[in-house]
Amino acid sequence: MSKMDRFNDWLTLIANIGVVLGLIAVVMELRHSSQVAEVEAYQSRISEIQEINLELALSNELPLLLEKFDTQGADSLSPVERRRVRAWYNVILRQMQGQYFQYQNGFLERQVVENSLSYISKTLYAKWEVLGLLCY
Repeated sequence: MSKMDRFNDWLTLIANIGVVLGLIAVVMELRHSSQVAEVEAYQSRISEIQEINLELALSNELPLLLEKFDTQGADSLSPVERRRVRAWYNVILRQMQGQYFQYQNGFLERQVVENSLSYISKTLYAKWEVLGLLCY
């Protein structure tokens, strides 16, 4: 085997090692990107929950409207009150849809979605239905 053949063999080996290292770097970058996306999904979820709770806590009228809706029904609301209550529950509906989308794409755990679905079925679904927020 000539020196040139050995040199070519070494170059081929070095090139192959470079390809393997490059693939390892790509896999690590993809894994990191996936972790970042998952953290962002959780942070987004927490931020949405905080925003909605803050809105409820700071509003003078909204808690009263929701209590009226819960205890006296939708028919007891004026058109303006009904619009505000409907908007409130529409925000919650869209938030839940966003969480489900995050779950479908692998960014939320199944338990989170199961808890949300349980809450929806026990509490929210009937309210969404009464307010005309569900499209069939």
